[in-house]
Amino acid sequence: MPPESKLASIDFEKILVINFGGIGDEILFFPVIQSLREAYPSSRITALVEPRCKGIMAFNPAVDDVYTFDAKHNPRVRDFFTLVLALRKECFELVITAGSSPVMALLARLTGAPHRVGYATHRFTFLLTHAVPLNKQQYAAHMYHDLVGFLGKAPRPPQMTVPPSDRAWAEKFLESSQQQEKTQTVVIHPGVSKLSIQKNIIKGWALENWIELARRLCASGKRVVLAGGPDDKEVIAALRSQLNTQVIDASTATETLGQLAALIEAADVLVAVDSAPMHVGVAVSTPTVAVFGPTDPRKLLPSGSVHRPVQSGPLACRPCLWDKRQTSCEALTCLIEIPVEAVEDALLKVLPPVVDGVQ
Repeated sequence: MPPESKLASIDFEKILVINFGGIGDEILFFPVIQSLREAYPSSRITALVEPRCKGIMAFNPAVDDVYTFDAKHNPRVRDFFTLVLALRKECFELVITAGSSPVMALLARLTGAPHRVGYATHRFTFLLTHAVPLNKQQYAAHMYHDLVGFLGKAPRPPQMTVPPSDRAWAEKFLESSQQQEKTQTVVIHPGVSKLSIQKNIIKGWALENWIELARRLCASGKRVVLAGGPDDKEVIAALRSQLNTQVIDASTATETLGQLAALIEAADVLVAVDSAPMHVGVAVSTPTVAVFGPTDPRKLLPSGSVHRPVQSGPLACRPCLWDKRQTSCEALTCLIEIPVEAVEDALLKVLPPVVDGVQ
């Protein structure tokens, strides 16, 4: 019996999924967990993620428990083995690892789980019981979903479950704005994380472009809501100083990821760069327009969907980030040459129509 057939026939009681990455990575990994839940409705599913991503797991009802491990900041060997001992006590029967590092295969083996699934990317693949070819030339959610190909389920876009309390908050926030007569809401999330900038991973669009886009949307009768977190204070403040009361600043009102997700869900369109909020937009099924520079939209947005990437004209060097290099170049031509008109046009194409004042 092929290994994949054997896996599909076992009724696992305890499953561990491991994915170390940022919030966007975890959202892209959600379909894996959701497919496991559908296949094993009575199983207990535990997720092992980085500490910064513990909160995002609350938006996936398929997850029962969450373990955290700070894998990116040079963990001590003692910390690693403390984690292993804790995982061994759980007696997992199936472990699925999303990373391509040999350490992931070793960690899976050390859990003691008899069934271990991961990517066949290194010489320690023999530590896995089921090795899956890694195909990075596809939408990342589908790439992750290859790990559970043995279930025979088709890949799907990520989905987030937004709590009713957060939905109520977003509804109240928008109703309390001074622009209740507006019938269409566009949420703009212009920021990127400061950590990415420190690492010279530049994916942001020029401030003057955001200002011009917001002005055009306001002039056309749209309700424009600015969203962001602590890392986005400067760009939000600059936008507000130029646009005054024409826009609604939600950045200081949203206190949790759930509130941000609910705000994006309540919008008619989200406009962002290649960042975690972009993945939130996809996961809550809000039409999303994403500004892409050095990264490849084919790997980060589902194809054939209402979500639209916007890029500059053809460039021989694009995509470069993660494909050819690990940091951004100095020229940033791919970002500089994206005109406001292109983003506005993409937005208007995905904006639901208004008929007699009702969408």
